[in-house]
Amino acid sequence: MKLIKNTKDLAKFLQLDCKTDLPIKDFQIDSRKVTKNSVFFGLNGSNVDGSIYAEDAIKNGASLAIVSFSKTPLPKDQSHNIVRVPSPEKSLIQAAKIAMEAYQGCVIGITGSNGKTTTKNILNHSIKNSFATFQNYNNEIGLPLCALSLDTKSKIAIFEMGAAKSGDIKLLSGVAKPHIGIITHIGHSHLEGLNSLKGVLDVKSELISNIQKHGVGIVPECTHTSHWKSMRNDITFYTFGKTSSASFFPTQIKMSSKGLSFFIESIHLQKKVKITTKLIGIHNILNILASFAAIHASKCSVQDFCLALKNIQNGSQRMNIQPWINQSSLINDSYNANPDSMKAAIDFLCQLQGRKVAVLGDMRELGRFRKKLHIELGEYAKIHGIDLLIGYGDLMRHAVNRFGKKGFFFKNKCDLVNFLGHHLEKKDNILLKGSRSMRMEEILTLWKKDD
Repeated sequence: MKLIKNTKDLAKFLQLDCKTDLPIKDFQIDSRKVTKNSVFFGLNGSNVDGSIYAEDAIKNGASLAIVSFSKTPLPKDQSHNIVRVPSPEKSLIQAAKIAMEAYQGCVIGITGSNGKTTTKNILNHSIKNSFATFQNYNNEIGLPLCALSLDTKSKIAIFEMGAAKSGDIKLLSGVAKPHIGIITHIGHSHLEGLNSLKGVLDVKSELISNIQKHGVGIVPECTHTSHWKSMRNDITFYTFGKTSSASFFPTQIKMSSKGLSFFIESIHLQKKVKITTKLIGIHNILNILASFAAIHASKCSVQDFCLALKNIQNGSQRMNIQPWINQSSLINDSYNANPDSMKAAIDFLCQLQGRKVAVLGDMRELGRFRKKLHIELGEYAKIHGIDLLIGYGDLMRHAVNRFGKKGFFFKNKCDLVNFLGHHLEKKDNILLKGSRSMRMEEILTLWKKDD
């Protein structure tokens, strides 16, 4: 059952001048996806005002269209189904808040520079009757839409929260109002909008302020831990990390290209918990620990958690290993990148046997630090044992230059693919990674065309 059931209730909650009383099936912002009994929000996009599609939404079966004020008169036969408001965006957020106030289950909110999507997916797979934000619906539009999709059948709701500027997490966590808040990591992400590492810390810490009273904060054991604990004395804190000083920590770690195994130990556990998973990389140990802390805090099944981890797969373009050129092995981690996730991927590559080749695209949204952080990446790759660094993008040129004579830079992907075809050898290990806007996965398609 939906948390907001009909247009009469929605109009009352949002104080809309609307007399209709129709059922609500779902909420949409794209009129082409509207079906019978959808509610359509005509949002003001960067290129077009969605309000102009209100008539289309009604014709497609919408029970209500909420749009911005306009000088254009409404069609007489549809005026009772179309409501004008100062800001459809604010109405969407307000509707989501109302829905979440009606939700009786446990809410888990997740943010962080890295690992939030993986942590969300682990929890969603391991908790029965749970709901999670869709794909990358983690901003001021996507999260409210997910909140409005939540129904009473879901006993636990898991919300991923992204941030590009100050105040983003305050807004999103203000909608979700989590009982359990997880900060996965503080690192060099979205520096263009957040300006500095302190800016990243400040925006991610906004989650702590919006955890419900007597709730739980789950944070990494690091230099920021005391800062988070000083923010609230009315919630319980759990930490996760690599050492025994953390509330939850790993022991007997075994890593390979096929997955991870380790034990979770804690003063909060009567006995250690064995973890076996197909997820790869040391960074995923931390994601698993953060997830387990949430399982412990929400009193969910540890057995279900362990079973889910045995079956869970790496997400698309997230550390996927596959055979590639000349019988080499490709690690496709092309979904996104920032300095910390780049280093984590390089660390994993350097643990493998065989020649290590990094094919890297630019890291975006780093603001004034963009050149410095690319130079540092080239130095990191060189020191940690990368044999060949291949760069694509204006900024990655700096990494290649710092890497030295075994570094190669390309202005276009076709030339890059041609170089790989002539230089990759049997048993080489290749890392493919870059920011989303670089679309590094296109290199795979180009090779298939040339193959």
